[in-house]
Amino acid sequence: MERRVVSRVAVQRAVVRSTKASAQLERRTVPSTHVRSPRVTRFLAERRQRG
Repeated sequence: MERRVVSRVAVQRAVVRSTKASAQLERRTVPSTHVRSPRVTRFLAERRQRG
């Protein structure tokens, strides 16, 4: 098998798809109308910055 270069965007899309599918299998999906609180948004932003 030869190596392939996969873009970061493609990997992120795959992660999102996988996470959604896993959540559906476990019956823990989040409604589309759900809005994150400002506190959670700040927390997630800080986690992303740390890497």
